[in-house]
Amino acid sequence: MTDYKDYKLSGTLHAPFSPMLMEFKIPQPYVDLLNNYGDKISKSDKKSKQLDWSDNLVGNVKQEHKIEDHIWQEKPNENLPSLFNWMGACVNLYVKTKLKQSDQSDNEAAEKGIKKVAMHNSWLVNSIAGDFNPPHMHYGQLSAAGWLRMPESVEKDEEREHAGWIEFLYGTPQIFIDPKYSVKPHVGQIFIFPAWLLHQVYPFRGKGLRRTISFNVSVEF
Repeated sequence: MTDYKDYKLSGTLHAPFSPMLMEFKIPQPYVDLLNNYGDKISKSDKKSKQLDWSDNLVGNVKQEHKIEDHIWQEKPNENLPSLFNWMGACVNLYVKTKLKQSDQSDNEAAEKGIKKVAMHNSWLVNSIAGDFNPPHMHYGQLSAAGWLRMPESVEKDEEREHAGWIEFLYGTPQIFIDPKYSVKPHVGQIFIFPAWLLHQVYPFRGKGLRRTISFNVSVEF
């Protein structure tokens, strides 16, 4: 049986511009948990309608479903923490890394870590060919975008450039300055970033489903 120590938490820092993005790898048991949950919602017209979150989001996509609170408390197995605790550890690492870039008082706060993570909302997005998300921002302090399923055409680069990709936007175009940072998504990849940071998602044309998990949180430290 796989033990939690086999999923040692580490984050990859992305700093294409001033706002910090941090990339994490979602352990496969959590990916499976969320995909099983997402599949059950999509197969039930009643559940899909009950958890429809599209009126709260700007995306032009097939389905957007709110994640129920109890899912965040579930553990994939007895050796892993709950989904919420794992995500909270990612948020904590992001905050500590950011604070260590600041002055002495922030460095001291970083050593203590965060006291509390408040989840505002979370949702799953199911996108098919032609779906897209226009430039938008979230609310709260920090947001996340992660990928649970990806069309083969996107994975194998069989699409046009940046099809199905996420793109972060900051600043205005200037000579020698690119205000865009494009990321090719992979299953199990998740980014944490400031909630106010503009981002968009490009459409793709191939067959299959692009499933994303997103959430908004605030922290106390």
